[in-house]
Amino acid sequence: MSAAFEALLASSRDEPVALLHGGGVGPTWLCRDPKASLTCPAGQWEGAFGRLAEFLDQHRGDRVVGWLGYDLGLDVEAWPRAATDDFATPVLHVTAFADVTEFVDVDASGAPEVRPAGELLATVSQADYEDRVAQVVEHIRDGDIFQANLTQPFTASFDGDPRALFWRLCEQSPAPFAAYVEDGDGTAVLSSSPEEFLWRDGDQLRTKPIKGTRPRSEDPVEDARLLRELLSSEKDQAELAMIVDLLRNDLGKVAAVGSVQVGDFPEHASFAQVHHLFATVTATLREGVSTVDLLRATFPGGSITGCPKLRCLEILDQLEVTRRGVYTGAVGWFGPGDAMHLNIAIRTLVHQAGRVRGNAGGGITALSDPHLEWCESLAKMKGIERALQAKVRIAMGVEGEGEGKEHLS
Repeated sequence: MSAAFEALLASSRDEPVALLHGGGVGPTWLCRDPKASLTCPAGQWEGAFGRLAEFLDQHRGDRVVGWLGYDLGLDVEAWPRAATDDFATPVLHVTAFADVTEFVDVDASGAPEVRPAGELLATVSQADYEDRVAQVVEHIRDGDIFQANLTQPFTASFDGDPRALFWRLCEQSPAPFAAYVEDGDGTAVLSSSPEEFLWRDGDQLRTKPIKGTRPRSEDPVEDARLLRELLSSEKDQAELAMIVDLLRNDLGKVAAVGSVQVGDFPEHASFAQVHHLFATVTATLREGVSTVDLLRATFPGGSITGCPKLRCLEILDQLEVTRRGVYTGAVGWFGPGDAMHLNIAIRTLVHQAGRVRGNAGGGITALSDPHLEWCESLAKMKGIERALQAKVRIAMGVEGEGEGKEHLS
């Protein structure tokens, strides 16, 4: 059993805590004794990056932990807002902690039982989701965009302990960039993300975009075949290449001339439920550029928006049924000094008032098959499904066919 997770469960419930879990790749820190917090409520993104810069400057010697919601990008460049958000999660929340304990025990096994959620409702029907994929493909063929990352929400009732649920999520879906963050006002973010958004150490920068997915199989022969299929897929490699170019451009806005580099291409990683392709992009930060300047140049991440970014943001907002909230924003830490490490908030749940919401989706290109994209979104929810001990229930898109159907796997 993990001492870090046991300490999380034993921590006071009277004040917010955070657990950053590196999954054997990075450090694991339990953060307690909050000194100060900054919260920008849902919809109040204007000026949020400026407020974050002031807060980080005031707490340069502290470990600052929190999340940046997807809509924080509106503070940089506005796009039309059509979708609504019934969760109303703060668009930005960070806390400076006085007590940070590092753990060397990174094992997430032995998670306690939680009260089963029963069902995890996919609020978009299969037919509707596949139609939305087809609309993205049409935009691509019309020359509006090159690719976009379409997503859908899943919701469930859950009146158990979100700290225990995070432990279960890390056990069922281990990942190197996991984080649990409470805001002290009823919201908890549970992220077991495999994707690194931004790492900064001094003037050195790194990002590791993920593009390209295949489900895992319990049959080793089939599992190996699926990985080979992914590694040889022209569609997935083209998708990754486009996003790498976008991120090179984003980093180039703030990097020293000639410093942006791409490592071996493509790289791959296998997780509990899926295989992924990814790439590593590094750069040297230009002198005089701050952490918040870096965020302004890159947020939200290109891998979960698309190319060109602004036009994709406009199209996705029209096609997605709810606002994303924390999902596909970033969760992680700042400081001390100018250090920073943030994930892309995928494989992530938000817990609020006895409910949880997670999202899943994928990158859509001109070669995308709507049905396969639907299946990919369900595969990415497997870890959350197992953590909640829930079955995905799919909304029906045709009147008279009932309220929903179970997805059995």
